[in-house]
Amino acid sequence: MSLSWPGGRNIHDLGGRELRDGGTTCFGRVYRSAAPEYLTDEGWVHAKAAGLRTIVDLRNAPAETQRTADHPIVRPESLGGLDFVCAPTEDPDDVEFLRVCGPWLDHPRSWMDNVRLAPARLAAVMRAVAGAQPAVLVHCAGGRDRTGMICAMLLDLAEATTQAIIDDYVAGWRGAATYSGHGWVYDTDQHEWHRHHLPATHPDEVERQIAQRLPALREWARSFRTENYLRSIGLAEGDINALKLLLRP
Repeated sequence: MSLSWPGGRNIHDLGGRELRDGGTTCFGRVYRSAAPEYLTDEGWVHAKAAGLRTIVDLRNAPAETQRTADHPIVRPESLGGLDFVCAPTEDPDDVEFLRVCGPWLDHPRSWMDNVRLAPARLAAVMRAVAGAQPAVLVHCAGGRDRTGMICAMLLDLAEATTQAIIDDYVAGWRGAATYSGHGWVYDTDQHEWHRHHLPATHPDEVERQIAQRLPALREWARSFRTENYLRSIGLAEGDINALKLLLRP
């Protein structure tokens, strides 16, 4: 479900997604969004009223996390009572990551290699989410692919249907496309990161991009089992169980 917190971008509640055994995921437990620096003071009031207390940032600091002139000035008290956790999902300096994932950033085709190469990072993300009460926000820059990967894993743990995972990913991708901003792009020829202005995307192009990604997303949903992966990288059983119950009714 799309939410409107003043200033916020691409904010969705993971509630209301269909479960394989019937029923739907719970509202008010996991939110996903683009970079929250666009939230105004009033936006943070709305977020707190929705139960938000923990924000898990999947971006790489400090390169992606600097405030810019287009971010609103927010009073310190607006952020009081919130726990901001830096938990990037990838290492932008890892040579092997750049070799295998660089051509497929912002694409589910990179997810299997991402989790293979960064188990400690994924474990840190999941520990932060498991320990968040009463609600958590997971975000990256645009709120579409890194956020999409983590939310797909959370939905898989909740035993959501494949279509529910697809619908959530598509909503995040469409939501990100409505905004312009700056982002880091990896040049696979020069082997360098560059900061670019990214304009809003035309709806027809958005649908083309989504169609390109759905086969890889369906294959991920068919073959990847998040619970097995988390156990293989040593996540505590208590955390795994908390994550499995997080979105369950």
